[in-house]
Amino acid sequence: METFWFYPLVQTYHPPIKKIRNHVQERYREVIKNNRDTEFFINLSNYPVVWDKNVTYLFKDIPGSNLVQYFLSKGLNPFHGSLRASILMAIHFGFDHAFLVGYDYTHTPSRILHWYEKGEGLIKDLSNYEKEFFDIAKEFIDLTTVTVEGGSDKLNYISYKDLTGQETSFKENIDIINMRYLKSLSTWHNYKIF
Repeated sequence: METFWFYPLVQTYHPPIKKIRNHVQERYREVIKNNRDTEFFINLSNYPVVWDKNVTYLFKDIPGSNLVQYFLSKGLNPFHGSLRASILMAIHFGFDHAFLVGYDYTHTPSRILHWYEKGEGLIKDLSNYEKEFFDIAKEFIDLTTVTVEGGSDKLNYISYKDLTGQETSFKENIDIINMRYLKSLSTWHNYKIF
């Protein structure tokens, strides 16, 4: 749901603020084209540079729904970031329960960095991460975060082992993602890929 995410040049949000070549968007476009049976939701600002039959554009609202206005009335933008947008879409599509997989920010202890970055992430205290958003979202949907270890101080939680009956097995990013994608991700200014 990021604005202007698919443009060839993008501006970074964190210092140093600069314009950089966006090689990541090239791979995203390939994923969209190679997965015709999957619907992708992206911000309308990207329309000039990416379009396909399996793309739905959203811009500040979901037509025919009052969900966005409800969150905004509580002072929260439900499209701010992938976590919020994913949960918003689950509510919109009528799910009454969602399992959050890979959202380690919601765990206690919390881990930061993306699943496709090198290593198992870094432990960081995020005890109030998205608390206000979750409190509102839980009016519409039951949320359970799937943890590797520990619990969650904001959501219902279940360990991966309890959910699947299997132990977790860490795999490094180079073992689960095509090297071509990792090389593109490594061009992003603050990703730790290799």
